[in-house]
Amino acid sequence: MKKICLCLTFLVLAFASCNRTNNYIIPVDYEKYYKDITSLTVKEGQELHNKIMIDWYNNTIGKEIPDIQVKDLDGEIIKLKKWLKRETILIFTSPHCGFGKEEVEKEFPFALQNMKDELEDIDILCLIESVKESDQQVTFDYAKSLQGAYDNLFIIDQEDALKTNLTACPTKFFIDKKQIVRHVHVGMTMEQDRCENEIRQGISSMKKEKQK
Repeated sequence: MKKICLCLTFLVLAFASCNRTNNYIIPVDYEKYYKDITSLTVKEGQELHNKIMIDWYNNTIGKEIPDIQVKDLDGEIIKLKKWLKRETILIFTSPHCGFGKEEVEKEFPFALQNMKDELEDIDILCLIESVKESDQQVTFDYAKSLQGAYDNLFIIDQEDALKTNLTACPTKFFIDKKQIVRHVHVGMTMEQDRCENEIRQGISSMKKEKQK
């Protein structure tokens, strides 16, 4: 299966399917887009990227988190949906993609600390991708290194990450109490002020849904 890593904007692997209602996140069928492609011009590559991103957003925004399992740092399996009881900001990362690590390790936790009053009733969740069975220890070691930055850390298998359209490092989901994704941000924000403004935009999206 082809693997294409564009960590600044998109970390793409393959298509994984699961039984779901129409309201659940729909995994993007990357194989459909990359089938039989051997080379692309810069323009063709940008056009393809735009098509994928439109598909990704349409399949994710306004959709419910699927019923997947994650592991805590003790190896205990937990149903993610049972954990999502309040409005939640979910940040996804991988130990194998270095481009987004600085934001996950430093900038995003710093922003959360600066905004702790605004985030009083919102849970923060960090999901770390486990790519291969043989890389389990690498993943757990990286997760443990983030314990000072995040209170809630879980390991997600790559297959389940794909089912949830968590494919870029980092990706942020802003999830309401109904477990529906109301806002997303893909890739790095690069600047501290932009990072905090992105968080505020996500919070605003969740509050708008609450007021309806």
